[in-house]
Amino acid sequence: MKELIKVSAIEIKFFLREKVAVFFTFLFPLFILFLFGSIWGKNPKYFGYLIPMLIAMVGFSNALYGLGLTLSYYRESGIFKRIGITPLKAHTYIYGLILVRVLIILIQSFFLLALGIVLYGLKIEGNFWILLLSILIGILSMLSIGGVVATISKNHETALAISNFTLTPVLFLSGAFIPLFLFPKALQHIAKVSPVYYFIKILQDIIIFGKGLKDEWISFSVLIFCLIFCFLITAKTFKLKEQ
Repeated sequence: MKELIKVSAIEIKFFLREKVAVFFTFLFPLFILFLFGSIWGKNPKYFGYLIPMLIAMVGFSNALYGLGLTLSYYRESGIFKRIGITPLKAHTYIYGLILVRVLIILIQSFFLLALGIVLYGLKIEGNFWILLLSILIGILSMLSIGGVVATISKNHETALAISNFTLTPVLFLSGAFIPLFLFPKALQHIAKVSPVYYFIKILQDIIIFGKGLKDEWISFSVLIFCLIFCFLITAKTFKLKEQ
C-alpha cells in the first residue's frame, strides 16, 4: 500500500508539470460548461443533461490519453523494464497510474456537479451515494478501455492514432456533445453499442429523474461487463516491454 501511495504521488507531480494536460483535463470542461450556460441560460434541467455529458467526456478522454497513451509510452521507452529490476513491481506502478486517473476524474466530476448546483441551480433528484457509485463504476469502465488501447498498440504513435480516431466519433455518437434525444432514431440505436452512452444515461437518469439501482440495472450491467471484459483483455495480453 505504501508503494502504491508513493507511485501515485509521483504520477500526480508528473501530471501537474504538464500544463497543457492540466488545462484540458480541468479547465476545458469548465469552459464548455460556462459557454453553454451563457447560451442556454440557467435552466437547471438542461444542466442535468449537460454535466453528465461533460463527466463522460472527461472520463473517456482521460482513459484514452491519460492512461492508454501513458502505458504505451512507458512500455516503449523501457520504463517498465527498468522498474522490473527494482523492488517495485511494474504492476504496482500501473495500479498507481490507474488510481491517479480515478482521483483526477472524480475531482473533476464533483467540481462540475458543485458548479452546476451553485451557479445554475442544478438539483440532484436521486440518491447521492448511488450517483457516486455510478460515477466510480463509469470511470473504471472508461479506464479499462484505455488499457485495451495500450494493449493493442505496438507503440506510442499507434496509441495516439487510435485515440484520435476513437475519441470524437464515440463521444458524438454516445450523446456527449448533443443530447441523444435530438438524434435521428438510427443514430440513437447505434449509440447503445457504446458504454459511454450508458455512463451518460445512468448519470442523467439519477440526477434528473431520481432513478435508482433497480431502474438502471441494464446500464450498470453494461458498464460492469465492459470493465471486466476490458480488464481481462489487458491483464492477459498487455506486455510490459517491447517484443
